[in-house]
Amino acid sequence: MFSLATFTGLNHISRVIMTLLLAKFMGAEHFGTFAALLALCEVLLLPASMGFASSLMRLAHPLYKNHQHALLQGLKRVYLGAAVSFGLIFVAMVLIGYRLASPQALANEHLEYLLLIVPLGAIMQCQASFLIAVDAKRRGLLTQQSLFEILTAITCAFLYFKLGQLHLEIVCQALVVSISCVVVSQFVLIFPLLKKHKPAYQTRHWCSSSLRLLASGAGVALVAKLDVLLVHHWLGPKAVSVFYPAVVIAGLMAILSNAFGLVLKPMLLKARVDAIEVSHLMRLFWGCNFVFAALLAAAAYPLLALYNEPQLESGHTLLLILLLAQLVTPLRVCASSAINLVGEPLYNLWVLLFATTVTVLLAWYLQNHYGLIGIVWAFCFGFVLGAVIRAWLVFKRGYLNLSCIFSLSSQSVKAQL
Repeated sequence: MFSLATFTGLNHISRVIMTLLLAKFMGAEHFGTFAALLALCEVLLLPASMGFASSLMRLAHPLYKNHQHALLQGLKRVYLGAAVSFGLIFVAMVLIGYRLASPQALANEHLEYLLLIVPLGAIMQCQASFLIAVDAKRRGLLTQQSLFEILTAITCAFLYFKLGQLHLEIVCQALVVSISCVVVSQFVLIFPLLKKHKPAYQTRHWCSSSLRLLASGAGVALVAKLDVLLVHHWLGPKAVSVFYPAVVIAGLMAILSNAFGLVLKPMLLKARVDAIEVSHLMRLFWGCNFVFAALLAAAAYPLLALYNEPQLESGHTLLLILLLAQLVTPLRVCASSAINLVGEPLYNLWVLLFATTVTVLLAWYLQNHYGLIGIVWAFCFGFVLGAVIRAWLVFKRGYLNLSCIFSLSSQSVKAQL
């Protein structure tokens, strides 16, 4: 797990490096616009892949273990075709609606580049998931996010020092070039892993499975970035420049959650789940999560200062609130994974619809009275509410017992078994 955490950590440290440089190069207002554009892009990635970025672990891993390389060759062609065709159509429709609906400058700021960035990004995410599913975890994690962000940071730094300024259009062009380079490298990495076979297809099954996971996964992606989009929509890009650094730093908590998730998922995919093994892993997860949150809270001021945070005290308060909500991350990761891999993925969708509705209504009410801090409290409440409801569903449907999730003693787990 700690070995994988090194690579999942690269995905988040590279995000910090890229956003640090762009915050310095672009200025507060332009950086706020870029942050909202990036959040919109990340929301669109999973739907643009038609759900394959989320489902490939479930679809490809059993095929690889059973040496069904003909089906793997067919699966690779299906997800590539879905990302290109469905991605372009979906993004075009969303951008037309967003351009009409948003009152802020983002509605007129080079949205057309998302027609390239999002389909390419969807392919990149699918290829990374495919690499992870065929047991090339480190290569998959490295190319999932961090490589393109490092390339983007280097390209933008070079262009800034050469041109003396950095506009949003130049940053979008750098993103397109960087993602294209990563996608090509992924093709090179995947090629030797699959034996040459005439492709076989189970297209209907693959697409239906992916669409079911898309229903819950797209909601997760939307909720993860909805706070940034709503802050931009209600309060403008300057508020995003205060809020987004706190989001990026709190997002470092995902270093642990992603690594533990990669270890947990194969355990849940076994024909018979070993409850004691899961309980031991969750005990380690809860402890590491608390320690990491405490370390980030202690380092909050210096980390925010790196961003030239325009309102340091406000940013510090926002970050502490976000870290407080992250304390329930192990509960959310375990429950959500169990629902997706052991149970019915659509349960995640119903939970998301309910929790998101409550969150947005609460955020709308609180932002009128408390501004930015009210929005943050609303989304933290929604995060905890979703985690608790999922855990209740997992227990109620019998996917896992509570002793497993909360890492109680082995005797308690055996007794419940």
